[in-house]
Amino acid sequence: MRRSTVSFGPVIAERRLHPRGTPRRSVVVALGRPRKTKGSDDWDWECPFRIAGAGIRQVEYGRGIDAFQALTMALEGVRYFLDRLDTPLVWGGVLDDDSGFQRVIPLLPERGGTARLERMVDRELLARMRKLERRHRAAQRRRARRPQHSAGAPD
Repeated sequence: MRRSTVSFGPVIAERRLHPRGTPRRSVVVALGRPRKTKGSDDWDWECPFRIAGAGIRQVEYGRGIDAFQALTMALEGVRYFLDRLDTPLVWGGVLDDDSGFQRVIPLLPERGGTARLERMVDRELLARMRKLERRHRAAQRRRARRPQHSAGAPD
């Protein structure tokens, strides 16, 4: 992520975060529109992102060989900077323990490496979902076994 002297440009997405436990203080993450870079021979596209508020003012760029890669790298850059802040930021009202910026599964140069990582993530997610489903069914069975009190009946 290198700095650019070009202006930020149009904002295509924004998210308001706040430090955990302090919803009145906010940090806004803004994502700019990917654009072709001028005069660059090794990186063709850049996508600006800005993190501002609560004493933070950061403008950086994700770069890539096309607009999609630049956009993906900008989102990964947002996550990188948020993970390194002293105070965790959360997406209040949506996720009370996370910013909502997910990690990207990296593209590995070895044949089949990325697919292997994706399968590992899929297996872990499936195992967690099955565990949650078992807990949910057990809770439903416990509720079904409880005696029901009808309205007006003495306890």
